[in-house]
Amino acid sequence: MVALSLMLVILMANAFIPSYAGEIACLVLAHSKVHDALAPYERVIKLSATQAIKLDVADHRETLLAYYRLAYDSMLHNKLEKCAHYVGTLLALMLKVKGYSEQLGSQLLSLLERLDWGSVRLYSDDPEKLIDYWLSYKPKDLEDLAYAYASITLSLLERLPLDSFIRILYTPRLRELYTISLVLIVVTSAYFVVKRVKEEAGGVRYEGYR
Repeated sequence: MVALSLMLVILMANAFIPSYAGEIACLVLAHSKVHDALAPYERVIKLSATQAIKLDVADHRETLLAYYRLAYDSMLHNKLEKCAHYVGTLLALMLKVKGYSEQLGSQLLSLLERLDWGSVRLYSDDPEKLIDYWLSYKPKDLEDLAYAYASITLSLLERLPLDSFIRILYTPRLRELYTISLVLIVVTSAYFVVKRVKEEAGGVRYEGYR
């Protein structure tokens, strides 16, 4: 079911009317540490966010956690297109649980565009605590909502496994290539060490006893 959903997203990614939710999701992505990894899939993120606004969710907490875990697992296994889909859905659903509608989209997008992203506070809490905080948070106004949204979403994206070495270890094909390259390095190094020892040994004369 998830594979079919992702396939539909990919097929529709070349022809859709972008939403403010999609623009907001990509703006958050642009200021996150995962931007370079997911930037090639910006259209997938926009479409996923646009579709997510229309979803009916019964259990907000479990749904948000599920999409975060799917995004985490996809990045861990280097499935970046899937990760982009889950990230776009997650970011849009986080807006929806706060009563977001496209009528507010232009105002919220404008506030986020003018935000000093360098001053946004990042939290080191677990995803569960971050999502619980977001669900219980009561913003004073739209500007307060914009800042809190930026803070929590960036904190969540910050915890995705971007480290290339870790991703290699969890991606079978890349792990095999990495292992082969290590073996080649070891074999090559051993060859040159043995060759050098032989060359040095060849230049030493043993005179023995007279």
